Amino acid sequence: MDTHLMIGVAVMFGLIGIAASRDLLRRLREQQPQLAPVKVERPQARESRSGR
Repeated sequence: MDTHLMIGVAVMFGLIGIAASRDLLRRLREQQPQLAPVKVERPQARESRSGR
């Protein structure tokens, strides 16, 4: 097989793999639950700092 042809085939397989992996990652990202911020308060931390 010609070297240029082998390089061309390898590049095409690489581009197909990149496109497939991007599509797969997009689909997986849509299925993940969205995270929501949670507010946390620590009253003990405020008391110990003011006692110094």
